[in-house]
Amino acid sequence: MSKIKTKLIHLGLKKIDPVFGSVNPPIYLTTTYRFPDSQTGARRFKGDEEGMIYSRFTNPTLQVLEERLAALEEAEKAIVTASGMAAISMVLFHFLRPGDEIVAHRVLYGGTAYLLNEILPQFGIKTHLLNFKIPETISRVLSLRTKIIYLESPTNPMLEVIDIKKITKIAKANKILTVFDNTFAPLIQKPISQGVDIVVHSLTKYIGGHSDFIGGAIVGQKSLIDEIYRHSFIFFGPTLSPFTAFLALRGLATLEVRLKEISKTAQAIIDFLGNHPLVERVYYPGLGDPDQEEIAKKQMNSQIGFGGVISFEVKGGFSVARKIVDSVKLINLAVSLGAVESLIEHPASMTHSEMSEEALKQAGISPGLIRLSVGLEDVADLIGDLEQAFRAAHP
Repeated sequence: MSKIKTKLIHLGLKKIDPVFGSVNPPIYLTTTYRFPDSQTGARRFKGDEEGMIYSRFTNPTLQVLEERLAALEEAEKAIVTASGMAAISMVLFHFLRPGDEIVAHRVLYGGTAYLLNEILPQFGIKTHLLNFKIPETISRVLSLRTKIIYLESPTNPMLEVIDIKKITKIAKANKILTVFDNTFAPLIQKPISQGVDIVVHSLTKYIGGHSDFIGGAIVGQKSLIDEIYRHSFIFFGPTLSPFTAFLALRGLATLEVRLKEISKTAQAIIDFLGNHPLVERVYYPGLGDPDQEEIAKKQMNSQIGFGGVISFEVKGGFSVARKIVDSVKLINLAVSLGAVESLIEHPASMTHSEMSEEALKQAGISPGLIRLSVGLEDVADLIGDLEQAFRAAHP
């Protein structure tokens, strides 16, 4: 198998069920595994031999998912977790110690921002938030205490595109670990090929694609993933259930076709929003900025698309934005993204509400900003729903 689309359907399957030849990986609902003899058990616990021990450590269904996620990111290894935040927290708490510092882009997923700004300082870890669109600013705050550079691209919810290679070049020159959240663009971009050390995912979003489970992943080179696994993962125990892994495998199999269709629909909605008198500005990877467009085309796969998340600012601020999100009938007023059904939310009062007014202002998240995650509904129905919501908000 050489093509990723094939690997996401077939990789790891044949060796997992040699008895019955199931066309889907079985869901292994077992907590523990029988050893052929005591010496084998001892070798597995010592790490000298691979094999099943206990399902807090791993599980055959999870192993198939991990193998396919590693292939997705062109990485050596992956481990899956019970949520995206579990993956992010696991990585940061494994590599950071009191007195260490982390440098991150100023606009992040709300949960990540809270972790960096409110929780890590309680453990004596300092966070520097910078504008990574100007990579030169990073070097000014780096010191021997800096252990991680953390970023997303496209960012949430402003859809900024960060030049990954420029950031990783700075990190490698200073021997600093880079951690990248690729939740918004799985398959569309390959951060590890751009020099990133560790990629994290919320499997809940595009990879799952059906709004029916919570999961996360940590992906990277084998030595790093093994270190996290042996010294943190098996003791913190953020284990994904086998049934959830089965659902994630289902989502991976259709990831490319869903992304292509969603990206196509997103472009049509962008055209509608860009011509609507109530819309002040539309945010989408590379849209309206020649420099951003150049970066997006360089590091994202335009043949698949740029994803289905669109943010747009409406005239009239919070009151109009609230009326719009309250008036949709087909689109769901709900957080999350990447699902087959379209979702709409108000970042300032929902996903990014943990941020202070000053932090929201610095990040560009205005009271009139709305985030839309495009699903697989017919584009005419989605545009029709937005039209009637705009009319209800501003008759």
